[in-house]
Amino acid sequence: MKVKKKKLHIDKSNEENDSLTKEVLVRATSPAVRKASQEAMKIKGFVIKAENGWVVREDKNGTITQLLPTEPVNRSRPIALD
Repeated sequence: MKVKKKKLHIDKSNEENDSLTKEVLVRATSPAVRKASQEAMKIKGFVIKAENGWVVREDKNGTITQLLPTEPVNRSRPIALD
């Protein structure tokens, strides 16, 4: 499987804000996650994902089975990306 590489654009117009923002990270990773999910569905016939507060199994025929509830994330500390 060939993987296309894209350059990640980070807005440098504000020199104080050189960080990788959530928006940039989501925009860069979302297409790859969708494609990987589609490939997994073709190969295995199902995918496991988090959706609406649950870990669910989605089958190729569209059936969704709730497996277990997700736990809330404690965001009291800032996340540092190195």
